[in-house]
Amino acid sequence: MTESRILVVEDEAIVAMGIKQKLEDLGHHVVDTVYTGEDAVETALKTEPDLILMDIVLKGNMDGIEAAAKIRKQLDIPVIYLTAYSDEEVLERARMTEPYGYIIKPFKKSELNANIEMALYKHAEDQKKSEVVKKQVLADFYDFILNSSLTTADQSEEEIKDTILKIFASRLEEDMRPRLERELGDIIEEQGLNDLESIYNAYLDWVAKFFAGFGIQTKIDAKGHVHLFKFLNCPWIEDAKKKPIFCLNCQSMMQQTFDWTGMEGKVEKRTTIADGADSCTFKFNVPFMKKEKPTP
Repeated sequence: MTESRILVVEDEAIVAMGIKQKLEDLGHHVVDTVYTGEDAVETALKTEPDLILMDIVLKGNMDGIEAAAKIRKQLDIPVIYLTAYSDEEVLERARMTEPYGYIIKPFKKSELNANIEMALYKHAEDQKKSEVVKKQVLADFYDFILNSSLTTADQSEEEIKDTILKIFASRLEEDMRPRLERELGDIIEEQGLNDLESIYNAYLDWVAKFFAGFGIQTKIDAKGHVHLFKFLNCPWIEDAKKKPIFCLNCQSMMQQTFDWTGMEGKVEKRTTIADGADSCTFKFNVPFMKKEKPTP
C-alpha cells in the first residue's frame, strides 16, 4: 500500500483524533485535521492532498457537501464522505458532487482502508481517461488546423476568426450539445430547479466540471448581472502561444454552451493566458441576475 496524504474534515475533535490514528496506523500521512467547511476549502487549496475524508454534517455555515463542491471546482481531489445519517435527501445532494465513496459511522479500520484504496485506484483510472481525452482533443484540433484551408488573401483577421468560430460551432453542435442537454437536464430534474437563477448557476457548475475534466481550474467572480468566468490555468499553453487561434476552441465552447441553454444574455472573451493575462476570462452578461442579494 502506498502512503497517501489525506485531509480529515470532522467537527468532533475526539472522532477526528480517532480517524487520524487509524490513518497513521495504516501508513498514511494526515496533512491536517480541520473542523469546518470553510477551513476544509482553504486547507485543501493550500495542501492539495491525495484524498479528503469529509464529514457531511459540520458546524458552521458550510456543510461537507458544499465544501466538497467548492473544492471540486478548483482541484481534482477524490472525496470520501463520512456520515452517521442515511437521509435520502442528504445523500442525493452528496451524489451530485460525485464522491469516491461513503463510510457510515462508526466504522472499522479495515473498512476505512478498503474505501481509501478503492477511491485512490478509481481516481487514478479517471485521471488516465482524462489524459486520453486531452490528447484526443489536442490531436483533433491539430488535424483541423493542418487540413483546413481557412485563409484567403482578401480575408481580414476578424473574418478569419469568425470563420473558425463557425466551424468550431458546427462541430460542437454534434459532439457536445447532446451531453450538455442530457446532463444539465438531469440536474434540473433531480434538484427540482424551476427558476432562471438556479438553472443558470447549475449551468455554470456544469461548465466548470466540464473543463475540470481537462485539468482546468476555474473561478467565478459575480456582481449582479455580470459574471466573470475565469480559467486559472491552460493545459495547452505552449500550443496556444504558438497558434493563437487555438484559444478560439474554448471561446466557442463557452459561447455555444450558453446559447444552447436558451437563456437571455451573452458571453464575451475578455483575456487569455496565451496573451500574457493571469487568466482566460469570459464575461457573462445575464439581465435576469440584475438584482443583487442584500448582504446579511
